[in-house]
Amino acid sequence: MEPGNMTNENQDETTNWKGTDKSMLPRSFSKRLFPSLIRSVQHTVLFKTPIDPNNMPEPYPKDYRDGWDMNHVKMPCSRHNLLIDNDNNSKKNRWDIIKDSFKKPILSSQELEKAILSYNLKYKDKWRFHLLHSFFDEYLCEEETELFFNNLLPKIIKLALQLPTLVTSPIPLLKQNHSHSISFSQMQIACLLANAFLCTFPHRNVSSWQSEYSSYPQINFNGLFQLRVTSSDNNYLYEKLKCVICYFKRVTSANSALNGIVTYSRRYLSDSELPFWLKSTNKLTNLYITSDGTIENDGDGMLQIDFANKFIGGGVLGHGSVQEEIRFLICPELLVSQLFSEQMQPTEAIVITGVERFSNYSGYADSFEWDGVHVDITPTDENNRRYCTVVAIDAIFYRDPLTQFLPKNLRRELNKAFVGFSWGHGSDCSNVSIATGNWGCGAFQGDCHLKSLLQLLSAAQAKRDVAYFTFGDTKLRESINDMHTFLKKQNMTVGEICKILIKYNTYLSTHPSTGLYDFIYDVVINNDAQKCLNDKIPIKANIPVESVTFEDMPNSSPTIIESTPEKLDVESKLSSIDCVDTSDNVDKDETPEVRFLPVNQFRLKNDEERTMCIKQQKNSWLQLNDSKKDFQAVIEKPSVTGPLSTLKRDRKEHDEKKRVKRKISDYFSPKS
Repeated sequence: MEPGNMTNENQDETTNWKGTDKSMLPRSFSKRLFPSLIRSVQHTVLFKTPIDPNNMPEPYPKDYRDGWDMNHVKMPCSRHNLLIDNDNNSKKNRWDIIKDSFKKPILSSQELEKAILSYNLKYKDKWRFHLLHSFFDEYLCEEETELFFNNLLPKIIKLALQLPTLVTSPIPLLKQNHSHSISFSQMQIACLLANAFLCTFPHRNVSSWQSEYSSYPQINFNGLFQLRVTSSDNNYLYEKLKCVICYFKRVTSANSALNGIVTYSRRYLSDSELPFWLKSTNKLTNLYITSDGTIENDGDGMLQIDFANKFIGGGVLGHGSVQEEIRFLICPELLVSQLFSEQMQPTEAIVITGVERFSNYSGYADSFEWDGVHVDITPTDENNRRYCTVVAIDAIFYRDPLTQFLPKNLRRELNKAFVGFSWGHGSDCSNVSIATGNWGCGAFQGDCHLKSLLQLLSAAQAKRDVAYFTFGDTKLRESINDMHTFLKKQNMTVGEICKILIKYNTYLSTHPSTGLYDFIYDVVINNDAQKCLNDKIPIKANIPVESVTFEDMPNSSPTIIESTPEKLDVESKLSSIDCVDTSDNVDKDETPEVRFLPVNQFRLKNDEERTMCIKQQKNSWLQLNDSKKDFQAVIEKPSVTGPLSTLKRDRKEHDEKKRVKRKISDYFSPKS
C-alpha cells in the first residue's frame, strides 16, 4: 500500500494528528547509516576499524600524535600548550600544571574553582563560579554535595586525564565551506567532555572577534559556571547542571558500556549543487502532523531537526534553554560538536549520527527541569551507532518579521533546509523521513505558516516525507494540514509554489493584512478557473504571477517583477504560472473590465466550495463572452438604430428589467 493512502481523513475531529499515518513514514532502522565508517580523506576515524561490537573501540593510532596548527583542535595535553606566568617570568607545560592541580582531593566548589584558575592564570581575577557555588551550597542537599565531591568529581578528573591515551590522533576542525566527518567512540567523547567541564581547552576562553577561535562556539564550561541565579525564575540553570552531572554519573559508572560510536559531519553545498527552485517539478511528499509529542521522543529513526544557532549549541553553556539547548542537555554527546565546528554558513548543516540520550526533562525555557535518568533503547547499526541522526540547521533571525518574505530570504531558508534534509542522498538512508517543527519561529520571529511551507518544499526537493510537530498548537496543525492537502490535490509543483511565495512578498506592500495562506488559496483557485476556460479568456487576477525570480525586487513597481536569472549566467528566463496580470500584453478592448473581491473578504474552506467557485467563475465568463459577441455582431451591422432597438426590446421582454454589467464578485457571497 502507498504511504500516502494511509490517512486519517475519516477520523474524529478530536484526533491529535492529521495526514499520513506516522507508521508509514520511512525510517532508518535496519539500514546502513550514513556516512559509512571508513577512514578516508573526508572521514577521520579516531579508533581502529573494523570494531568489535562487544568491546570498547581501541584508539587509533596507538601512540599520541600532536597537531598544534590552524587545522586541528589545540589539545590540552599538547607539548605546545604552554602557560606563561608573568609574575615569575616563566613558561611551563600547561598539561603538567593541570595534572598537579588535581593531585589533592577537591572537596568544595571553591576548591574546584581554585584548581581551574591555577591553569587559567589570565582569568584568576575575572572568573567567579557563582552558579557552581550556589548549586552545591544552596540548591543541593549536603548529602548530594558530598557525594559529588567525594565520588563523582574524582572520576571526572580521572577520565579527563586519560586524554593522551584515549584521543591519540589530531582532531580536525570542521571548517566552513568544506564537507568532512569525524567519528569518535563514546569513551573518547566522555574524555573530551570531562576536559570541557574542567575548562582545560586552550585558546577557547576569548570571544572577541579578532581571537583565534572567534568563529567557533564555546566549549569550556566556565561560561556556565559564572552565571548567577537572581530569582526562582533562574532555577532552570541549576537544572542544566543536573543534566551534566547525570551524564557523568552514567559514563563513569562501573557497569557503563561505552562501546558506541558517534559521527559528527559538516555538510557544505556549493551554488552549483543547490536546486533551481523555480524550475523544480517535484511534488509535495507525505505529511504526518501532530500537536502532541516531540521530535526527540516521537521522531525515532528519522532525521531529527535541531533548530540550531549558527554557532551550534547556541546558549547551552549560557542562559539558553529552548529547543536546541534542551536537546544538547539531554544528549550531552552533542556538546562535543562545539569543540571543532566553525560557525555555519548559509549552505551548510551539521549532522550528528549515533548519539545517546541520558536524561528526561519537563518544561521549556524558564520552566525547564531535569526529570530523571533516561535509558536509551534505540537500536544500533553494525557499527554500534544508534539510529538517531540529529541535523542542525540555523534559521535567520528577523528584527523585522516582514523581511522574511523577501525573495533572497526565501531562497536562503529553502537552501539551508535542503542542505540538511538531503543528508545521505544516494545512500541506504536516502528516503528516511524528516522530523521537524516550528523551525526559526519563536525568538527568531519566523512565521510558522511560512516556515512550515518552506520546509515542506525543501523536503519535497529532497524527496522525503515529513513528520511535523506543532508543540501543542492545534490550530496550526489544522491550517498546515489543510494547506498541504490542498496543494497536493491541486498537483502543485515546488517551482509553482515558490513563485507564489515571491508574489506574496510583492502583494504585501499594498495588502499588508492579507495572510499567506489566504493569498495562496486565492491564487491557486484563480489559476484553476483560467484552466477551465481552456485559455479562451485570460483572468485578470489582482495577483500578478509571471516570470519571477529569487532576486530582490523593486518596491516602486508592485505589479511588475523584473525577469532576471535566479543564478547569474546559469538559469534562463523562467516560464510563468498560467495567470495573467493587467501589465501583460492583453488588448484591453477585447477583455472586459472585471475585478475580484479582495482576497480577505471571502474564503473557500473545502473542495466542494472550491469546485462550485470554479464552476461559477467559468459560467460567468462564458456569459460575459457571449454578451460581448452579441454586442459586437450588432454594432457591425450598417444600421445601428434598428438592431439596437430590437436588441433592447427583446432584452426587456425577456428580463423585464434593465440589464446591467455584472462583476465576477457578484457571483460570490462575501464572507461575514
